[in-house]
Amino acid sequence: METTPYQSTHKIRIVTAAALFDGHDAAINIMRRIIQSSGAEVIHLGHDRSAQEVVNCAIQEDANAIAVTSYQGGHVEYFKYMYDLLKEQGCEHIKLFGGGGGVILPTEIEELHNYGIARIYAPDDGRAMGLQGMINDLLRQCDYATGTNIKNDVAKIAERDYKSIARIISAAENFNEENIGLLNELKAKAEKSATPVLGITGTGGAGKSSLVDELVRRFLIDFKDKQIAIISVDPSKRKTGGALLGDRIRMNAIKNDRVYMRSLATRQSNLALSKYVQDAVNICKAANFDLIILETSGIGQSDTEIIEHSNMSLYVMTPEYGAATQLEKIDMLDFADIIALNKFDKRGALDAIRDVKKQYKRNHNLWEIADEDIPVFGTIASQFNDPGMNRLYKAVMNTMVEKTSNTALASQFHITEEMSEKIYIIPPSKTRYLSEISENNRNYDKRANAQAEVAQKLYGIQKTIETITESKMDDKDRLIKGLQEAFEKTKLDLDPRHLLVIEGWEAKKKLYSSEFYEFKVRDKVLKIETHYESLSHSKIPKIASPKYTSWGDILKWTLQENFPGDFPYTAGIYPFKREGEDPTRMFAGEGGPERTNKRFHYVSKGLPAARLSTAFDSVTLYGNDPDYRPDIYGKVGNSGVSICCLDDAKKLYSGFNLASPTTSVSMTINGPAPTIAAFFMNAAIDQQCELYITENKLEKDVEKKIVEIYKAKGTVRPTYQGELPEGNNGLGLMLLGVTGDQVLPKDVYEKIKATTLSQVRGTVQADILKEDQAQNTCIFSTEFSLRV
Repeated sequence: METTPYQSTHKIRIVTAAALFDGHDAAINIMRRIIQSSGAEVIHLGHDRSAQEVVNCAIQEDANAIAVTSYQGGHVEYFKYMYDLLKEQGCEHIKLFGGGGGVILPTEIEELHNYGIARIYAPDDGRAMGLQGMINDLLRQCDYATGTNIKNDVAKIAERDYKSIARIISAAENFNEENIGLLNELKAKAEKSATPVLGITGTGGAGKSSLVDELVRRFLIDFKDKQIAIISVDPSKRKTGGALLGDRIRMNAIKNDRVYMRSLATRQSNLALSKYVQDAVNICKAANFDLIILETSGIGQSDTEIIEHSNMSLYVMTPEYGAATQLEKIDMLDFADIIALNKFDKRGALDAIRDVKKQYKRNHNLWEIADEDIPVFGTIASQFNDPGMNRLYKAVMNTMVEKTSNTALASQFHITEEMSEKIYIIPPSKTRYLSEISENNRNYDKRANAQAEVAQKLYGIQKTIETITESKMDDKDRLIKGLQEAFEKTKLDLDPRHLLVIEGWEAKKKLYSSEFYEFKVRDKVLKIETHYESLSHSKIPKIASPKYTSWGDILKWTLQENFPGDFPYTAGIYPFKREGEDPTRMFAGEGGPERTNKRFHYVSKGLPAARLSTAFDSVTLYGNDPDYRPDIYGKVGNSGVSICCLDDAKKLYSGFNLASPTTSVSMTINGPAPTIAAFFMNAAIDQQCELYITENKLEKDVEKKIVEIYKAKGTVRPTYQGELPEGNNGLGLMLLGVTGDQVLPKDVYEKIKATTLSQVRGTVQADILKEDQAQNTCIFSTEFSLRV
């Protein structure tokens, strides 16, 4: 078992990720940390990454290898598909490694090795080789040079061939002296290029990668035909030489054919830029990209070297810079064309932007300028469509045009003037709400115990008075009077409501010993038998009342437990369980909606109520559409039903009246929970529209409208695949392909919609908070999901 890291001959670059539909990134995080500490440069993508995305990244980064963990069961298709994609691009030299614990079987490992995968590590490999041993084995197989024999690649630069661009950048990094002539030729071409460079710098943790991602997203929307290159620099470790090139984790907009990204390590410990960064910029300029973004690693207050490589610079900071005097130490406030105060939702942001603007005035001697004209913008890059980010993007593009006279980049992006403001679901004043709940519970318990002690004292005094009253003592009247005074004084410490509880205890117990218990629910009187009858005809109480006699015990039990239907509801919110309906969970989820619908009708057959519980497949859980792509296709309908549109939801629950009080639906989902909820609600509304159509004999008119709609579309109308299962009356299928508002008058539809939404019963069980904070597989933010 090896414990000493392998010392490589060449600089090794590894792309790491967890497979598509896999939120388990603990294993790959451990592995990539060991790879980094062994001296390699790791381009980490995080989890839930498609084969195409991983392969595109490896090609753009000119990586030596790809290392992927897969615990989701689709590993054979996934790894083979990655291999095929690499082969299509002529990149078979990029080696593939993987692991998945006991999920990947030995026979599957052999199959993948035979297909061309370099190595799949099994649990036995871990036991025999150790973690470092496995990483050493991986690095040995990847220890080869990149950026060699690039003469043929130079001719492809003008075509913006990403593979060739990546190889030439590697040549500049690894064999700079040997390729100096070729690099000088590219430098000459770059000097003639009009491609502008936007330099972005700032301290670590300022959110530069997220901000770049937002700028790129807006650029792609603003310019439909332009291409952009991103060069992102991260620091190398001085001790090991390894580096985490992790900017891609935060970048979602770069998954676009018009975006090229290359990550560089500084390969020096004291600089924010690699010394080969200008070569990378020259190569991208020679490739005639329309815009180049250069992002530094952000190692501190002095990042001014960015201005030597860019046409304009953007400095990114946060409100948490310390005292206002710290601003006087930041060189970039002298040189930056624009300043972004990111994470503007942090406390003190308004004071911070005021101080930064003041410092900008001092540094530039702009004493007469209005505050709104100072190029300092508060932004929240992590918030969708943030007004501050919109204003920043517009200012960046306007400044770029002004400084370079490149009118082709004149932005048409529409902005508003409001300031960034965090949209809170939980207000800042309630950020301690969980602590407040626990504190409230502890205080309640403390008060309950204190009141129980008071009640117990009163009980003791009362019993003493009764004992003395029954005795034949000569001086008992004086003693009784003294005890009564003590009783009244002690009673002042007891909440009057608690005294009523004690006084009504026997009457309360009697309710459960009577033959029937009566209570009201929504003005309806329910009469429930209080006892079961055993096979031997013995009467067994449904609710067993405590046999307490002392007031302290009675009060403590009432305050902490109590009977069902009474506060604090530890035994439920109703006095008794419902009679006449067994709580049945009708669980289903496999294949397409028709197959699961058939299963639902089978498990609910003959039962008075439908309690449908739905499991979704990985494709739906992660918000993807079903596709014939090998990394998706194998998971469609696997271990859950595949739902990708409203028509699927209609077919899934067809034959069940979703607005009926005897129907309820439970749906377990994570990322696209709002979308699934919308599918469910609209399916229920359209069902009621169908019932309205049938009741009013409008079938022919509606059918005519639907035929006209699809004739205009020129597409085939969707249908339920296969025969309807027994019990399915076709409810929900009449309006497949359309919605009720398309075939009914607006006032009628709105009335049906309002009525349906007040009656429909369904739950969307989503571990959104857990996913957002831990595995982070949500495709929607917590804020958005909770609002929906």
